[in-house]
Amino acid sequence: MQNIYLFISTLFAYFTKGITGFGNTLVMGSLFSFVVSNRLTTPVDLLFGIPTNTYMAWKERKNISLKIVIPLSLMLLAGIVPGTLLLKAGSDRILKCILGVVIVGIAVEMLTRKHSKIQNKKTNILFLIVIGVISGILAGLYGIGALLVAYVSRTTENKNEFRGNICCIFLVDNIFRFFLYLFTGILTKEALIMALCLSPAVIIGMIIGVKVDSKMEEETVKKSVIALLIASGMILFLKSFFS
Repeated sequence: MQNIYLFISTLFAYFTKGITGFGNTLVMGSLFSFVVSNRLTTPVDLLFGIPTNTYMAWKERKNISLKIVIPLSLMLLAGIVPGTLLLKAGSDRILKCILGVVIVGIAVEMLTRKHSKIQNKKTNILFLIVIGVISGILAGLYGIGALLVAYVSRTTENKNEFRGNICCIFLVDNIFRFFLYLFTGILTKEALIMALCLSPAVIIGMIIGVKVDSKMEEETVKKSVIALLIASGMILFLKSFFS
């Protein structure tokens, strides 16, 4: 029964990613937490992230902006090492609580914000550095990219630009963390076996998600992203506060 539960959870996680370009870690982290530890879930999701982000980044390669990808990737990498070391030492309950509140706040702001042309806005360098480094720490700790997703959503015009850029950044993160997890011993044989067993669920979920996305309107996808951010923030806060 546990294996069936993990299979269905994985399928739903990557169905979500096929539609929005992210959300797999949120779904897997939440559903897997009932039966497996975070130290197993994070490397398993990482192994799935490399091929799925490669596919989505390649699919949306014409919409990728290096002005967005390069600085955010550099800041992200700067935060991954301390985040990974914290994961190896143990999770930070308070950090999760604070992150949950921040993510919900950003999502609500996105929901109530009036649309404006983003090309005319200058990027705040300090804000970019803070978002990138904190996102790296959280990626190293939990594989969570919701804070980064919220920022990229603010700096892209449509769902194709959003998915292309966010998946490209996630791919850089995935490749770096793969070798870092190998070096630190977080990526274990158990994680590799579980990833192999659950890989059919990833393929099925992605195929269904991509097909559903092709029939969804732009505004529906935007609302789905915001809904996932709010859900991720609330789940993180509640799980951490009551754990």
